[in-house]
Amino acid sequence: MSEDVPHDDPRQTPVDGQGIQEPASQTMEGVPALPVREEPQAVTAYSSKQLKRVRDLLTRLYAVRRTARFYPMDHPATVEAVSALKDVVDRYHQEGVDVQLAFFEGELIFGDRLLAEESLLFEQLVRDMTAIGVGSLVVGRGVDLNEFSRAIAVLAADSFEVARNGGIMRMIAEANVPHIEVGTVKVFEREDVGELSPEEARETYDNALELMREIDLLINRNKSVNAGQVKTVVRSLVDNVLSNRYAMLELTGLKDYDEYTFYHSANVAILSLALGSAVTNDYRFLSSLGVGALLHDIGKMTVSLDILNKPGALTAEEWALVRQHPVYGAQQAALVPGLDKSAVVTILEHHMRFDGSGYPNRTPRRPQHLASRIVAVADAFDAMTSRRSYSAARVQDEAMTLLVQSAGTALDPALTRLFVSIMGVYPPRTVVRLEDGRTGIVIRPSESDLTRPLVRVIAQADGEMIDPFSVDLSAEGQPGIAMCLDAADLNIEVDDYI
Repeated sequence: MSEDVPHDDPRQTPVDGQGIQEPASQTMEGVPALPVREEPQAVTAYSSKQLKRVRDLLTRLYAVRRTARFYPMDHPATVEAVSALKDVVDRYHQEGVDVQLAFFEGELIFGDRLLAEESLLFEQLVRDMTAIGVGSLVVGRGVDLNEFSRAIAVLAADSFEVARNGGIMRMIAEANVPHIEVGTVKVFEREDVGELSPEEARETYDNALELMREIDLLINRNKSVNAGQVKTVVRSLVDNVLSNRYAMLELTGLKDYDEYTFYHSANVAILSLALGSAVTNDYRFLSSLGVGALLHDIGKMTVSLDILNKPGALTAEEWALVRQHPVYGAQQAALVPGLDKSAVVTILEHHMRFDGSGYPNRTPRRPQHLASRIVAVADAFDAMTSRRSYSAARVQDEAMTLLVQSAGTALDPALTRLFVSIMGVYPPRTVVRLEDGRTGIVIRPSESDLTRPLVRVIAQADGEMIDPFSVDLSAEGQPGIAMCLDAADLNIEVDDYI
C-alpha cells in the first residue's frame, strides 16, 4: 500500500460517504433542535406474522412518497403506488388492527416494537418523515381510498412546503382525514451555553475520554453499552463545538501514546463535528454524526493489542483481521438499543474511501453516507498527526498536504477543502518557526489568509524563551511561517501556552 495516502495506520486506508438530508424541523428562531414526541400513543402489540409484513409496508410507503413528489396525485404512477400501499394497509385492517408507526431520533417503531434493522434500511424514510414534523402515523380502520390519497398528498410534501402551509398538523386538518392520525415531532431550543471557557471545554473532552474507557471495559466483558450515556456525551460535544469551535479544536491536539484509541476517538468526534457544523446546523444530524465519529473505532476494541500495536509489518492474516474492525464495530453498535442507525452506517463505512476502493467491500458499490465522508477526513488527519508504535506523527502542514493530495480518491474533495478552510494550513496547536526566526504556537486560523494564522510567540530567534504574546500574521508587515516544528523535539509543552 502506498505510504503517501492518509490512513489510520500504514496498514489501513480512509473512507467516504453519501448525500445531505432534507432540512429538519427547527424552532421559530431557527435554532437547531432535538426531536421529542409530543405525547405517547397507545401502542399495539403486533403478531409475528404482522411484524414480518412491516418491511413491505415501509417499502410501499417510501415508494408512494417519492412517487407523489415527482407526479401529481392523479397521475397513473401515483394512483398505482397509493393503491399498492393501501392494499398492504387493508391486510392489517382485515386482521383487526390499525397501522401504527412512529419515527423518533433515527428509529422506526411499529406498534410496541423497535425495528432496529428496518431503521437502518429505511433511514431516509425516517429522515423524510421527521423533517416534515411527523413523529407518529396511525392509519385507522375504515379509511377509504379517497381519504387515504388525501393523506398521502400531505405526507409527500417536503419541509419547505409544510412550513409554507403552516405546519403538518394544519395540513392534515385541512385534508379532512378522520381515520388518519399524525403526531408531531415537538422541538425545543438548544440551550445557548454562551462562550465556552477552557475549563468547560476540557471537562467535555475528558467526559468523552472517560466514556471510551468505559465502553472498552464493557465490550471486553461482553456487557451492553448504554446508548443514553453515549448520546448525553455527544450532545455536550455538539453544544460546545457549536458554541466555541476553536476552544474545542485546540483540544484535538491532545495525544496519549498509551491510550491512543480513546484520545483518537474523542479527537475525531470533535473534528467531525467542526466539519459537519460547517455543512449543516441540523442538530439531529450533528448528534448522529457525533455518535458515529466517537464510536467509529469500537471494532478495534475486539482486536488484539499485540496486532494493533505491532511495530513491524502485519502478516496477511493479521491485516485481514484489522480490516474487519469496521464490520465488528457496526455489529456491536447495531445491537445497542436506542443507538442511531445512521451512526452504525458511519462506523461501517469509515474506511471505504471516496472512490470506493477501501474496505469492507460493498457489492454493488453505492455512494456512502455524508457522515462517513466527514469522519474519514477527521480520522485521516488525527491519525497522521498521532504517534503510534509503527508510525511517527507527521507535522501538521505535512498532514494537510497529504489530505489535499488524497482529495478525490481517498477523501471527498469538497469536504477536504472545507476542512482546510476550518483548520487552516497550520491547525491550532501547531508549533511553527516564523520567517524572522521566532518560535510560536498557532492559536487559530485567519479568516482572510489560511497560511497566516494567529500565533502566540514564545521564543526569540536565538531560542531564548520570552513572555508569550499573540501576533496576527495576516496583518500587514508581519512575517510568514517558514516551517512546522515538532514540539517534542523542542521539549515544549503546548498546553502551557494555550
